Amino acid sequence: MKKQILFIAALALTFAACQKNEPEYDATVATFENIELAEESVLHLSETGEFESGNYRFQQEVADYGEAGVYYFGNIVSNKKGKTYDAYADSDKSACGGAHNGKNFVVWTASYTGFDRIFLKQAAVVPGFYVNNTAWVVDAILNGDGMGGDAFAEGDFFTLTINAYLNGEAVNNEVKVDLAKGTEYIHDWTYVDLSSLGEIDVLTFSLSSSKANDYGMTTPAYFCIDDFGAKK
Repeated sequence: MKKQILFIAALALTFAACQKNEPEYDATVATFENIELAEESVLHLSETGEFESGNYRFQQEVADYGEAGVYYFGNIVSNKKGKTYDAYADSDKSACGGAHNGKNFVVWTASYTGFDRIFLKQAAVVPGFYVNNTAWVVDAILNGDGMGGDAFAEGDFFTLTINAYLNGEAVNNEVKVDLAKGTEYIHDWTYVDLSSLGEIDVLTFSLSSSKANDYGMTTPAYFCIDDFGAKK
């Protein structure tokens, strides 16, 4: 399988920092600014379903665990500010404390049923998008994840793999992004080029980490998305 890999080196890359200005409007790009949110809040759908922004549809899964509470997976729109992680309520914050542009961004977390994909309204080449770690992931990288995984050291990794489909068939290509490699990690909005995937109509994500136990990865399975479909 062909693959494109984005290597992260803090001293070699110039990151796009969190922005405070409103983005230049492009109706085809998913900026998530069409989602109305109260200040310091997130979009939680009332039931498993989808929402739209730009030329894309984003899945979100709602899981009711009874007394344990209701949890949300997939694509969660957030406008939370601040980059400090103290408790689970901070899991919807980006590593730099805001969106790439405007106010809203998406926090992605893996769904247990796979209901966490992004659909194009019609098949096309996706130029790319901006990615960031979450405040929770950065805390795990620096301080350990609380599940047996210590702070990241030389040889550790946290990797995002992006796969795509066209007409139900897997595209023979993938894009990998090193969200963390050794002690270096993404902490500001960074552009990911998806054009190598070619024409597609569905995107899927998966995360892997060197920090794992018998039950799987212990690094929080989260990352941030903004300006999906944008050109650099």
